[in-house]
Parts: sequence; structure tokens; C-alpha cells
Amino acid sequence: MKIALIYDEPSPQGEGAWVEAEYESPRTIEALLAAIGAHCEEAVRVPFGPDLIERLRAEGPDLAFNIVEGRDGPSRESIAPAVLDFLGIPYTGSDGVALGISLNKALTKRLASQLGIPTPAFFLVHSAQEAVERAAGLEYPVLVKPNFGGSSVGIGPESIVRCPEALAQVVERELARYSQPCLVEAYVEGEDLTLGLLGSDDLEALPAGKVITPGGIYSELAKKTHEREILCPYDVPQEVEGKLRDWSVKIFRAIGARDFARADYVLGADGQPWFLEINPLPGLSPYYGVLPVLAQAAGYTHSQLIGRIISIVQQRLA
Repeated sequence: MKIALIYDEPSPQGEGAWVEAEYESPRTIEALLAAIGAHCEEAVRVPFGPDLIERLRAEGPDLAFNIVEGRDGPSRESIAPAVLDFLGIPYTGSDGVALGISLNKALTKRLASQLGIPTPAFFLVHSAQEAVERAAGLEYPVLVKPNFGGSSVGIGPESIVRCPEALAQVVERELARYSQPCLVEAYVEGEDLTLGLLGSDDLEALPAGKVITPGGIYSELAKKTHEREILCPYDVPQEVEGKLRDWSVKIFRAIGARDFARADYVLGADGQPWFLEINPLPGLSPYYGVLPVLAQAAGYTHSQLIGRIISIVQQRLA
């Protein structure tokens, strides 16, 4: 079997679009290629770009291992899966529909609410004036973040708005910087928890972990510089971890995710867990990826995790 690793390459001049903060490092690409190669006859690299179709046709892989984040817009993660579907090449992970839904934070939170999964109160705004009008009577603090951002892009200590007077300025800055609607969300102070899933029909829930970051917020800088610690397994109350497993499976199914994903929560000081988002395209770096840490707590080496993902796809396609 020949497997093509499809990945993003940063701009030649350095970091370009803000989304490049989500791209994997060169040493991670090498590590993933080696891990994939341990489970097939041939592993090849195919960088994402305008010539993706030509490159894939030239390589003719039996399977694509997709980690492409794309570059711009709310459908950026959906482009590579759409190309692979067009070419009839099977691939790891979720299809373009599921990736598009999950990248839309407001839409995913609406789905969670319909499923009875508690998520912090929120609204979506397209202007600073709209934010001020809709926030009348809102309890502070609130958190402001780009609606289609990943890897905590656009999130930092300054994203926590503690008074109405500051809201318009923060929203205006985010709209100008990222050219997309902003999510204004009730800020829940507590412990950041995360839980991973593996599988398609029968889902395996990985142990829950706690994310510890400087300043207590999982900011864009903390993710970009990997200044955080993942405690896993973490002593989560049994009842809470059971809820996280059930809720993660429900939202995984609701968006149509496949093969693997990671769901993020916050555990309030009162013991109430809240759903934040689900990421069906989580980082798989053996050096700084969160999902591999959760998998390690379940007994998987990095190579075994990559092999497990490949076998899940093979079972799904059988």
C-alpha cells in the first residue's frame, strides 16, 4: 500500500496568512512520514497547493493521510477532502462537510445546544455596533474570538472583556485582523479539559486531560510556542468524565466526524462542565500534539496511534 501524507507548507517568505500558525513544523512532517511508513510499503509527501490534483495523480496513492489546514476562509479545511473525493482517493479523517461544520464555532455550539450539551451562552456579531447592542444586559466577563479560527488564533488575555466599555474596541480589532465574524461567548473560569476519540462505528474514548497554560488561558501564543502542559490521565470526577465521553460522542456523530477527533471543555469552579468546541483535524505531532498525549495515556506509542488511525480507515472502507 502507498500512502501520501498531504500537509501544508508555509509561505516561502515566512509566516503569511494568520492560519499558518496552525501548520505543522518540518520535524513533525518528517516524524509523521516515518510513522506512516512503518505501516505501509511506501509513504510519500504531497504538499498542499494549487497543483494538488496533478501531484496526487502523479503519485497515485492508495490512501491519503490528510492533515491539511488550508489557507483562507471558512471552507479552508474542506478543500483537500473535496479534491480527494473528486479523485476517488480514500483518506484519513473527516470529510469536508464535517470539517466545515466544526470550523464554524457558532454552528457547532448551536448543534451542541440542540443535543442538550451545555455550552457557554454566545452570539455571533459582524460589527462592533452589533456587539454593543446585543450585549446589553450581558453578564461580564465575556470572551471574543474569531468564529472560524483554529489553534486558538485570535485568543489571548486581551480577548477576555471585563466591562461593556471595552467590548466594541476588542470586537473591532478582531474583525479588522481576521476579516470574519466574531463569537462573543460567556467566559467560564475553570479548568481546561480535553478528550480524544478514535474510531468510526465503535468509538474509543481516550482518557481526559487537563491543559495548563501561562496566565490560565489557552491563547494563540501558548499554542504556537507550545507553552503548556497536558496532564493526562487527570483526576477528573468519574461523573464528569462520563459526561465528557457521552457529549464528545454525540457531537462527533452530529457533525459526521470520522476516525479521530478531540473535544475541548471547561470545568467551572462549581463542577459544571461546558462544551467549547470539537476538532476533527487535531494536531498529531509527537513533539507537541495534544491528541498523541491523550493516546499515550491509553497505551499508544506515536507510531501505534498513526497505525491505529490507518487501520480505522481500512476497516471503514472494507
